[in-house]
Amino acid sequence: MRTFNNGIKLGLTIIGTTIGAGFASGREIWEFFSSYGTKSTIGIIISMMIFAISSVFITWISYKYKTDNYYEVLEILMGKTLAKIFDGLIFLYLFSGSIVMFAGSGATFEQWDFSFLFGVGILAIAVWLVLVFGVNGLIIMNSILIPILITIIISVTFQYNLSNQYFSGEYIRSHLKVWPSSITYTALNMISLLGVLSTMGKKIRSTTEMIIGGIFAAVFLGIVALMLNIALLKVEFVQQYEIPLFSLIPSHQTFLLILVTIVLWFAIYTTVLSNIHGLVHRVQMKWNYSANKISILIIISVIPLTFIGFSTLVKVLYPIYGVLNLYLLAVLLLYPFQTSR
Repeated sequence: MRTFNNGIKLGLTIIGTTIGAGFASGREIWEFFSSYGTKSTIGIIISMMIFAISSVFITWISYKYKTDNYYEVLEILMGKTLAKIFDGLIFLYLFSGSIVMFAGSGATFEQWDFSFLFGVGILAIAVWLVLVFGVNGLIIMNSILIPILITIIISVTFQYNLSNQYFSGEYIRSHLKVWPSSITYTALNMISLLGVLSTMGKKIRSTTEMIIGGIFAAVFLGIVALMLNIALLKVEFVQQYEIPLFSLIPSHQTFLLILVTIVLWFAIYTTVLSNIHGLVHRVQMKWNYSANKISILIIISVIPLTFIGFSTLVKVLYPIYGVLNLYLLAVLLLYPFQTSR
């Protein structure tokens, strides 16, 4: 039973790392799956299968070699030379992703007439309070928040699907095959997963825990993704919504709108928590400071940058990350089959 419980906690941490604002808002589900039409269901199933396998592989490497951060896993996967190049890119990815999440928190609070800085500050305090407790704090927080987040999303999508029976039939990529998008979507999540799961090796007691965690995460992410996907397939002109999840809620249901806003903030919170957790453990490898001091330093570095426009940063970095993620996914999936291992 203890092994099972630890596996579930690991699974919730994997979900918390993956189910960011893009996923929870429905934006990622629309872009990568729903826009391909009814065949998107197959795409989600393919993606979740790859997701489960890759999550288990990262955790297994961390468990086998007792790694403390993502750089150690990179060295094992691709050798020192490539690991150094990827190390810098992954650090930038996690750092810039954290900036975007902090800005997202500020924007969320602005929607309800609070100041942008107040939203950024609330997130900063919430992140620091958890990271003080290291890996245990991350696991505990995900164990509390993720079941709430999943329950609310499933409730909203179930209610919408119950009252809307017909598909809209307007899908901008219905003429394309969905499986390449499934691989791209899984690759998109690899860096954040690597940042967190590479620190879990010393906490895991058996391979059973990581298998339970990987399968649990993939199944529940798959259920949420499928429920969201079916609902979005029924919304007319869904591509016009910046946050597709809001298209599932009648405008007069203010309480539900507030609830969904809270869900989106939780999704931002769990993602930035995982990103900064990965950064802290990487920095500790170079400088022997406490996690508390490094967390504060990173958060203080991020906050001023939330006020700058990031369109240029995104345009330059994201294409690089696309190639980086696909390469990392390929190396990871092939690793157990290398004859020299």
